[in-house]
Amino acid sequence: MKPQSRRIPVRYLLQLRDMLRESGVDTDRLLVMAGINEPRFNDASSLLSAAEVEAFVSSARQLTGRTDLGFEAGRLIKMNSHELLGYGMLSCRNVDQVLQLVSRHYHLITETFTLRYRREDRCGEAIYTPAMRMPLETLNFYYEVLVTAHCNQIRLLLGNDVPPYDCYLSMAEPAHGRRYLALAPARFHFEEKALPGVRVVMGTDLLNLPLPMADQRMVKQIDARCDALGQRPPADDEGWGDYVSMMLRQASGEIVTLEDLARRINISPRTLDRHLKKEKLQFRDLSQQVRFEKARELLSAPGATVVQVALSLGFSDAANFSRAFRRTVGISPSQFQQDLAGDSSST
Repeated sequence: MKPQSRRIPVRYLLQLRDMLRESGVDTDRLLVMAGINEPRFNDASSLLSAAEVEAFVSSARQLTGRTDLGFEAGRLIKMNSHELLGYGMLSCRNVDQVLQLVSRHYHLITETFTLRYRREDRCGEAIYTPAMRMPLETLNFYYEVLVTAHCNQIRLLLGNDVPPYDCYLSMAEPAHGRRYLALAPARFHFEEKALPGVRVVMGTDLLNLPLPMADQRMVKQIDARCDALGQRPPADDEGWGDYVSMMLRQASGEIVTLEDLARRINISPRTLDRHLKKEKLQFRDLSQQVRFEKARELLSAPGATVVQVALSLGFSDAANFSRAFRRTVGISPSQFQQDLAGDSSST
């Protein structure tokens, strides 16, 4: 992916915009200065380019004179800010598992940084690294967002009674550096000459503390769904049919509409439809194709009945399913099963 195409979900800036508005800042003017369309900014599912985030940060600092906007933005980020991935975080057994999960799917949070998590005998280290070049002002904004968000989520998961841990930021201590004292027990180290990024070092006594809402079944399901979300189509206009078919197969029995899929991959339904039409495809046809691929698979299972398969695929009754199956496949579900049985007995 080219640097200029790296993206950030707008939801991570919405709360900062709202906080500035409540404090009296003319945020309409702020968006005009940044060159960002307000309806698009208000859509929590939309994505901003790295250049748009840079323009927003620069304009906000110019308009407010504040240097602590990254600090403020990070403190507003909670687990539910991450949508599906956030529910997975809440369901983990401990912070160690949270960091394993998030590091696998960090591109769903932002494509401008990477997160690498490594665990050793006595500690674990989360390393946030820039994935592209950006101005120092923007880098420092990101560093403060990342480290304060990390600390805020540790506090929300475990409360304030946790062992001390250390955060290293590759920047000079900011003018508002004393504000970091409020984030204890985290300890902060500003290292202007260090390699770019943020490191958070936590002891095993913190990483292994149990979380109250642990549900390993939910973690496994969300991990799989995030894997599907992470499989993006190519940047050009080819391959969308294969991509949509893959996403529909990953839904495993869930009925997905064009609008559902567009929202999940953060584009408009019209844009998704346009990409498919360029390949002379329609979403409805792909959906039917995938649905009846699944029907044939289910009908092939030993002991499967037409009624069971119909209900599992969301049909109201077996008759509707049988008619639809015949239109798509050319034979009835019962005949399909009989043909399978005949093939098996002849081998």
